[in-house]
Amino acid sequence: MIRLAQSEHLNAINKIYNQAVEDGLRTAHTQPLSLQERKRWFNNHSSTLYPVFVYQQDDDVIGWLSISPYRSDREALDDVVEISYYVDYNHHGEGIGSKLMQYGLDFCSSAPYRIVVAILINSNETSIKLLEKFGFVEGGRIPDAIHYEGEFRDHLYMFKKLNIPSQ
Repeated sequence: MIRLAQSEHLNAINKIYNQAVEDGLRTAHTQPLSLQERKRWFNNHSSTLYPVFVYQQDDDVIGWLSISPYRSDREALDDVVEISYYVDYNHHGEGIGSKLMQYGLDFCSSAPYRIVVAILINSNETSIKLLEKFGFVEGGRIPDAIHYEGEFRDHLYMFKKLNIPSQ
């Protein structure tokens, strides 16, 4: 079941994110985030415009997706958002990422958003395939921007224009 995240979900959200950090070259973070950092992040999201959703199985959070402002200090970009998603490594390959993505895109289509952006590392082929499945295309990349443990990777920007009726 997918639902709006609550503060009691933050431990699970942070644990899932830190799995990706510890895996290496999945995020640009090199150290796990603290729960205090996660709380600050969560407090910068609102349930109406920039929600965080969790995927629960029974009472366990096994995935999450967030909608965040893209360059929030630039008013001309107010209708562009960033989408991020993570699934517990014990549940990869179960279709949870696809369900979360569909839910997030449905939310964005009903909100005042025109473009959804995903920012990732080019070695994350699974995420690239998932985004392409939902109609995202590459919008740009910064070659060798990611430098981690002596390796370089591209920072990849993918986007999807939402179908918005003309006004």
